Amino acid sequence: DARFLAQAASTTGMNIVACTGLYRYNFLPQIFEGHDEDFLADCFVHDIEEGIQGTASKAAFIKNAVDEPGITPGAEKALRAGARASKRTGRPIMCHTHPGTKRGSEVLDLYEEEGVDLSTVMLAHTGDTDDLDHIEELLARGAWIGMDRYGLDIILPQEKRNATVAALCERGYADRMFLSQDACSKLDWFPEEMQAQMAPKWTMTLIFDEVLGELRELGVTDEQIDQMLVANPPRWIAGS
Repeated sequence: DARFLAQAASTTGMNIVACTGLYRYNFLPQIFEGHDEDFLADCFVHDIEEGIQGTASKAAFIKNAVDEPGITPGAEKALRAGARASKRTGRPIMCHTHPGTKRGSEVLDLYEEEGVDLSTVMLAHTGDTDDLDHIEELLARGAWIGMDRYGLDIILPQEKRNATVAALCERGYADRMFLSQDACSKLDWFPEEMQAQMAPKWTMTLIFDEVLGELRELGVTDEQIDQMLVANPPRWIAGS
């Protein structure tokens, strides 16, 4: 809801960066099932160049998604559309991934096939794994990585997330990482009992309440924290 986002930004003074894209793992909405990748890419480009939902608010990046089911026909169409819109507009791509099945590698293969500059791609949720070899393979291909699901201990405990971030900082990758908790103010994705289980940790302030202090204890410097939280997002958005 672009109008609501604009109202929230105006009321709070917070800078909200909107995206365009399609977050589906399998089947697409019928209008997109019935049209090709270029039709969907045109929709993304419209949001970037003309505005979202008839407003003056323009999307700054493109959102794609692939999860455990892999690159299904619907996901592939959205990925290729996102790649083509990115090439036409110069806007970067953030793609939801499933590190447990190493979907990030498959996503980069497809983007590379479409001619996308992989240095414009951010692989969200890479921090759901502590497989440093796999993460370094993704980084070696030029992608950014999201260590962005702090609080979801049901996927990977906070202690292991911290150890992974600290190890990557020690290896010199602070300038390619994002820190976040991916928390939502309202969510019906998980069953209520699971939401209750996650509630104490999965908050919008967990990074500041707990994580930064724990990372400092592991040797992560204030300069590296500033790099991940402050410097990296605008660098990625700007394509630098």
